[in-house]
Amino acid sequence: MLTSMVNNSLIGVAGGGEASGAKPREKRSAASRADTSGRREFDRAQVLKTDTEREPRRHRGTSPNSRLSRRQTASSYLQVRDTTMSEPIYVGIDVAKDTFDVNSSPQLFKACLPNTPEGHRQLCKALKDHAIALIALEATGGYERPIVAELLAESLPVVVVNPRQVRDFAKGMGELAKTDPIDAGVLAQFAQIVQPAPKTHSTPQTAELTEMVRRRRQLSDLRTQESNRLSTICNKQVKKSIHKMIKLLDSQIAQVDKLICEYIDADDNFKAKDRIIQSAPGVGPQTSAMLIANLPELGSLNRQQIAALAGLAPWDRSSGKYTGKAHIFGGRKDVRSVLYMAAFNARRFNPVICDLYHRLTEKGKPYKVVLTACMRKLLIILNTMIRNQTLWTPKIS
Repeated sequence: MLTSMVNNSLIGVAGGGEASGAKPREKRSAASRADTSGRREFDRAQVLKTDTEREPRRHRGTSPNSRLSRRQTASSYLQVRDTTMSEPIYVGIDVAKDTFDVNSSPQLFKACLPNTPEGHRQLCKALKDHAIALIALEATGGYERPIVAELLAESLPVVVVNPRQVRDFAKGMGELAKTDPIDAGVLAQFAQIVQPAPKTHSTPQTAELTEMVRRRRQLSDLRTQESNRLSTICNKQVKKSIHKMIKLLDSQIAQVDKLICEYIDADDNFKAKDRIIQSAPGVGPQTSAMLIANLPELGSLNRQQIAALAGLAPWDRSSGKYTGKAHIFGGRKDVRSVLYMAAFNARRFNPVICDLYHRLTEKGKPYKVVLTACMRKLLIILNTMIRNQTLWTPKIS
């Protein structure tokens, strides 16, 4: 009933019947005649005239309904709008296996490019002409490394952040949706608001050494898995297969160790660091190679910063009347793993670490707390030795 009343009223107004005081229907022009549905009828000549003539008051710029004025969406072409060179730009890049999405704050760049060398070059070409303050990427298990290397080669400020930290930031900003374009925008906002420290420029030699050390770690993990399986197997043929695999892995590990040793000896900077690190009792070649490759900041930070970077800084947990225990959190897992074994050996052979171990044990501290303190102490000593370019001296340490 309500619908029919509204329709009838609209028809009456559009039609302009006798009750409205309008002119008779037969006296109107063809352009103003209306049918029973309220639609106007136009002559063909009038339609063509209207279509070809431009309205005098209409501006000659881009139509607000044209494609160029619509909100831009991610495409395979990097879309860039003009900006002043002095305006700082924060860029977020969400990397996947085959593609990566780019966004910025303020929103100047938005695209979805292929994760290929050509896509990397296209990105660098668009970014290097602007005042880039910071570029943020998430650690994605290795897919981000070629892009980071390309950006660093162009001397652009880059930081690789923890995905958990970015996800918590997005939730705090009220962004619950999660897609690749949205994640790229969140990364740009994260870089602008949090402003984490940019990644240090990694040399090609460091990148190659990192790959060797990582491969050595992978082979060692595989060998540990095979050794653990051996104790639960009764079948002789299966045991024989596991023994063959362990022998093969031992051979591969020995080859990688030789490559690492030769690579370090061929570089003067690496060789000097390796000599200083291995001069400390309890630190072997594997720990030294891991620190050189995965902790290049060693010697350039203070003791609090280097401990936090390795994940060995205790973080307090207290609120109101509650006082919780401090725990280590985050950091670089591979570095922390090798320092664990180094501290385990140093508590017997290194006089400084041995003294700390016994002193904390006598106070009743738990074993893991004591060993973590030894790891932190050893790392701080090595950091000081690299900074001062001095070999191990027990009295100074």
